[in-house]
Amino acid sequence: MQGNVRDYYSLIVRGNLGFSSAMSKVLRRTGKTSLLVRNSPLKTVSCQFNDAVICSNSTFIEVVDSGNRLRGIYSLLGAAGLFALIVFLCGFLYIITSGAGKIPSLLYGIVVFSLILGLLLLLPITNAFIRRDMFREAHYPMRFNRRDRKVYAWSQDMGVVTMNWDDIQFYTSEATKSQDRRGMSREEIRGYVRDRNGNMLYHLVFFKYEGLKGMKGVLEIWELVRRYMEESDGHIQAYQVDQRLLDLDGKRESFIHSLIQAKQVLADSRAVQLILAPAVMWAGTGRLIAKWTCRVPRWPEWVEEKCRVDPNDPYVRNRQTEPPLSAKEILWPLFCYLLGWAEVLAILYFCFRGYV
Repeated sequence: MQGNVRDYYSLIVRGNLGFSSAMSKVLRRTGKTSLLVRNSPLKTVSCQFNDAVICSNSTFIEVVDSGNRLRGIYSLLGAAGLFALIVFLCGFLYIITSGAGKIPSLLYGIVVFSLILGLLLLLPITNAFIRRDMFREAHYPMRFNRRDRKVYAWSQDMGVVTMNWDDIQFYTSEATKSQDRRGMSREEIRGYVRDRNGNMLYHLVFFKYEGLKGMKGVLEIWELVRRYMEESDGHIQAYQVDQRLLDLDGKRESFIHSLIQAKQVLADSRAVQLILAPAVMWAGTGRLIAKWTCRVPRWPEWVEEKCRVDPNDPYVRNRQTEPPLSAKEILWPLFCYLLGWAEVLAILYFCFRGYV
């Protein structure tokens, strides 16, 4: 029974509500969908990294999981919930140890009941927020190997799984207008694999983009990977993309790269990023907490063996080959982050100055 409950939570609750950036056999196909053909190019879409690619070479291209760009949004909520839990627990212990005999029994029972109810309600919510972003893998990468035409994917639910590229049915998934109005926006590319009997083996959100580009941004990542796997010069095209790779190759995301991702997830416009500086502070702080409480994912040796790169490969791109960040790339997200903290502290001061 316990195993069934755990499986239900992992596959349905986390898979469908976004609490798992891994795969689920029961991920529902809802909203607007459209099939994608692997050997059919999208002529109106260019190849772009769009903050999704970790490294690329002549053997494989490694892409981050679809939930990476939003990592940290819920970390501060989890931390706030944990703080509230501690306050509830301290209040509960105080009433038990010093309240008995000093207040009427009925009021004493109501207060104790309220504290217990608050703990029962707050504990699962706090646990969900903390487990979503913290104390897990720092990210869940996927490798698309053009040499053996395999896809190796980290799964939060099932460990590392292997799929044949040619067996995956890719499709776009967009929210309906009704779902958009209810705040259930979704623009992503998914894929699923069935066995010989037609049963679902894996169902995965492969690519997602948060920004003004919307579905176009997702399709640019798809076209990059599609060309890499299907076209003879796909590895060369990936090498020539004029965008930065993610700073995640075998390490945790650095402080400044976390701030860069935090400001980009909110808006592509600098004016909007400036207006939303407190939100940049929130997302940046949460992302730092999430990343530094998580483990760096390490591929098993059998995957590394399958993805061995030629030492003389001229088309290697990773964090070691990337040029250093410019002053402009560093200072702007740092400024937005510090401005956000200054605004939040100023608001808190004016709200509570009479109590200090």
